[in-house]
Amino acid sequence: MNDRRKFELIIGTFDAERFWRDPNLAKLPSFHDPEMENVVMAMDELLFPFCEAQDRLITRYRMNVCHKEYLHEIGFKFLSNSTDLESPDGGSAGRTANIFDLLTSADRMGDMDLHWLDGARLSPFAVIPGVDRTAARYGLEQDFPAIETVQTVNSKLYSTELNRRLDLRCDSQTVYSHEELLASGLTLLNQGPFLIKDEFGVSGKGNLLIESEAILQRVTSYLADQCSKGRTVRFIIEPFLRKELDFSCQFHIDPDGTYRHISVQQLVNHNFAYQGSYTADDRLLHMLQEAEYFDVMKLAARELYRSGYHGDVCVDSMLLTDGRIVPIVEVNARRSMSLIKHYVDRYLEKHDTAGSMTHATLQFACDVPFDQLLESLDREGVLYKPDRGFGILPLSANTLLINKVISECKGIRNKQVKGRLYYSLIEGEWDNERLTAKVKEVLSSLSFKIVG
Repeated sequence: MNDRRKFELIIGTFDAERFWRDPNLAKLPSFHDPEMENVVMAMDELLFPFCEAQDRLITRYRMNVCHKEYLHEIGFKFLSNSTDLESPDGGSAGRTANIFDLLTSADRMGDMDLHWLDGARLSPFAVIPGVDRTAARYGLEQDFPAIETVQTVNSKLYSTELNRRLDLRCDSQTVYSHEELLASGLTLLNQGPFLIKDEFGVSGKGNLLIESEAILQRVTSYLADQCSKGRTVRFIIEPFLRKELDFSCQFHIDPDGTYRHISVQQLVNHNFAYQGSYTADDRLLHMLQEAEYFDVMKLAARELYRSGYHGDVCVDSMLLTDGRIVPIVEVNARRSMSLIKHYVDRYLEKHDTAGSMTHATLQFACDVPFDQLLESLDREGVLYKPDRGFGILPLSANTLLINKVISECKGIRNKQVKGRLYYSLIEGEWDNERLTAKVKEVLSSLSFKIVG
């Protein structure tokens, strides 16, 4: 019984910000991409690196059998559900329900034997509505903060206020109407381009670069229309800063307020969307030490704790082209892609190697099962195995195949769909450039077209 209390139940929904955001807030114009929304709903399989032996991972869609076998063979130890929590073509209900809604409404946890959950501890990717109901329904241990606290500290309004509280330079301001946005935006445009940020914008959605008065006029008109329908306007605006690189700091705040530094990851972003993480180099770390950046992170953790939060934190930061460091761009009071990368690194360290994490967005109409992809990578000598020491370590399978599955559920075959393959690149005998070229060659040979 005591051993069972050590088990963790890893569960998550990746677009957590969607569930924190007030639905009455006006939205910035954005491109609706249902296929990428399906990919995001399948991303919970990426949580397996957080599992230790005997931990359970619960995913919305059951993990691909061949992918799971591969992960087990190379040393990742975890158990997961072998049935879907909902049909992949679940329709609109699936788009509004997070995984905790599914677990409490279905009153079951896939095919998981509920006796195994006795005394287990719930370990969510992010604290979103429904997580407390899930813990109560299944008798799971939990020590996460209140949902209202988590919602507050994840708002970009909080990040802006945190900068001011710590006496850090901050040129952000909040606007509360489309008229105020137009007036303040025109003032900012006199100095250069500026950003409009949604309170809970994330990964390419909710950040808008304004470079001309014509674009600003169109955006304010779009918001005025929503305002006339009763929506509330509330955005953060700030000058667009010329940056040399993005990076993030991961740390953990214990329930007693103790700060624990975890890692610093350099980020690759494109159009404000996450593209990948790699371990910070010595030059950046030395620069951060000299700038007392880590003291700022400790102070940020102190303020978060005073606000009632404890748990994992990822703070996004920037190094500007003029050498200035912006320590707090935004606070993500949850787990993150960079933290997943850190946990993959912990696994790789046991095999005396390290990797970087990235993804490829693919279009395809072909029927290529995941085991064929693994076999092709292995045949070409680039599938990571501990005895090989380098290669590509696929971190996901459902994110690649989900739209194919949905299409086939609807009786449509050979439809061109979009998917995304997340993977770690582990250098060894081959460098990053040569590995990337070979991976692209293998994907092309299987009729996958790389589009991002």
